[in-house]
Amino acid sequence: MRTVEFIAHRINSASELKGVDDSFGVEVDLRDSNEGLHIAHDPFSEGDSFEEYLKNYTHGTMIINVKSERIEHRILDSIKGKKLKYFFLDSTFPMIKLLSAHGEKNIALRFSEFEGLDTLVSMAGKVDWVWVDCFTKFPMDKQAYDKIHELGYKICIVSPELQNQDEKIELYAKYMKDNNITPDAICSKLKNFERWSSYFQFVDKK
Repeated sequence: MRTVEFIAHRINSASELKGVDDSFGVEVDLRDSNEGLHIAHDPFSEGDSFEEYLKNYTHGTMIINVKSERIEHRILDSIKGKKLKYFFLDSTFPMIKLLSAHGEKNIALRFSEFEGLDTLVSMAGKVDWVWVDCFTKFPMDKQAYDKIHELGYKICIVSPELQNQDEKIELYAKYMKDNNITPDAICSKLKNFERWSSYFQFVDKK
């Protein structure tokens, strides 16, 4: 059975990171200021320094949610030389094109009921990840799942509680299980790990 990586959503401080098992990945929100890169979901708020956060990072894949435009090169400078598994989320498409043209593949494209396969087909081989978002329904049937994997992408599922639909976790999990859809990762609130683990085998907790 393929294992799935659990990625804990919005772990935006070093203190929160201490409560996350090392086998889990995390999603963080990055912004910039004159002082450098910092972690904060909301604008005009100062969070932990990204440099300090990285000093305590021994976990799985980091989803870097880009909250300020054109900071990706600064982020890449910060993580250079570190053994960090990561991908960028919510980069603008011009930035995705620029980064991928220079060989950076740790980027996610979006797939949802509003965002189809066309971009994934045209960008196949240029970036590594697809972020499957669930705005009002689970958008990926088995045919789309097979096509996305055939194109060479890894798939990260957005847990429905991140779109204020907590009651749909079991519904979507059962649908995936019944249709042999096993993503590479699921991004969910840390508290919902046990609910998802009833349906999928995750990378072992350490």
